[in-house]
Amino acid sequence: YFTLESHEDALHDAEIACKLRPMGFKAHFRKAQALATLGKVKEALKEFLYCVSLDGKNKSARSEAQRENLELPHCSNQEGAAAAEESSSLANSAQGKVSSKEDRKKDQEGEDRDAASVRTGKCQEKKRNRCQIETQEDTELPNKVSKQDLPAEQGAKPDLSNPLGSFDASDLECSLCMRLFYEPVTTPCGHTFCLKCLERCLDHNAKCPLCKDVLLQCLPSRKYSKNVILEELIATFLPEEFKERKRLYEEEMEELSNLNKNVPIFVCTMAYPTVPCPLHIFEPCYRLMIRRCIETGTRQFGMCLGDPVKGFVEYGCILEIRNVQFFSDGRSVVDSIGKRRFKVLHQGQRDGYNTADIEYIEDQKVQGDDCAELMGLHNCVYEQASSWFHSLKASLKNRILNHFGPMPEKDEDPQVYKNIYL
Repeated sequence: YFTLESHEDALHDAEIACKLRPMGFKAHFRKAQALATLGKVKEALKEFLYCVSLDGKNKSARSEAQRENLELPHCSNQEGAAAAEESSSLANSAQGKVSSKEDRKKDQEGEDRDAASVRTGKCQEKKRNRCQIETQEDTELPNKVSKQDLPAEQGAKPDLSNPLGSFDASDLECSLCMRLFYEPVTTPCGHTFCLKCLERCLDHNAKCPLCKDVLLQCLPSRKYSKNVILEELIATFLPEEFKERKRLYEEEMEELSNLNKNVPIFVCTMAYPTVPCPLHIFEPCYRLMIRRCIETGTRQFGMCLGDPVKGFVEYGCILEIRNVQFFSDGRSVVDSIGKRRFKVLHQGQRDGYNTADIEYIEDQKVQGDDCAELMGLHNCVYEQASSWFHSLKASLKNRILNHFGPMPEKDEDPQVYKNIYL
């Protein structure tokens, strides 16, 4: 219809298209062109500005909006009205929007001054309404295209009175444990996980669990970028879920810190009280075990010899972690020392490593004849140990000195220090 110069029909079709596609740029642009051709400057300007808000990079919409806007502020007198009307006619004829039948006679002497006065009054009214149009542009024309499924009364601003309506709690779940984020950390590649979940994944493979990006830089320092904003968001908008998640974590830590039930057991070698025991940690299950011992604050675990039938022997020694040195590939060297002996009551497993319910063993002090027999045995053992040590080669003796230190002096009373004999 627009090409056939049937502008009323073109406007009618454009309005139908705008109702069917409220955010369609082409529909509003055709409607604006039809309004401009029919001389409805105010409505045309509004539609052109709407088109600019939908597609700010469209040069045609911007130029048409500027052209229509120029007609409003220059109509201050009769000459200005005639010039605006003439420029509008020239612009429309240049665009092919005005029919040749609408040509007016320029030299008509009997022009009605009342009509000119009416036109002047209309231009002045347009000038007064110009400020109203500009204020309406801010409220009626969106800067960004809003979602169509939002109610009209909400507008572009979120409803802060109902924050849970803007997102789902499942959006804040860790993709590894499928629970609410706790101590969320963001990797260099941009993915977010629970701190404990990410550490367990890196025990097996030093890559991001989602995008498989290499994360070797996180292994030596064991420092991760904590997502403070996400943590505050959860605590603010999901307080009940956050409290429940925190309660579960604290219960797990309390269970792991128990040194009588489900004590972690390192199945490797024989350990003795007061004797240093350095360990090379490289298996994922023992990486997790050592990390948990440090996080709970106990810094202790059990050491037992392996058994082909039971898994590990019935007696062992508690080791205390003094220092841990991490390597770039995730391995570590643990400096530990023996503390107390124990007896295994029940064996179990947790997350790949062995556990046990234990009871601690303490030496019973003896008196009388038993005390004299103990002193004789003590002196005999010390003399044999000293004789054996001094009979060693210099190289082997130096290795023992570097590892255990010098030979201790003989104790006057062997019962002063408990848990020193097996």
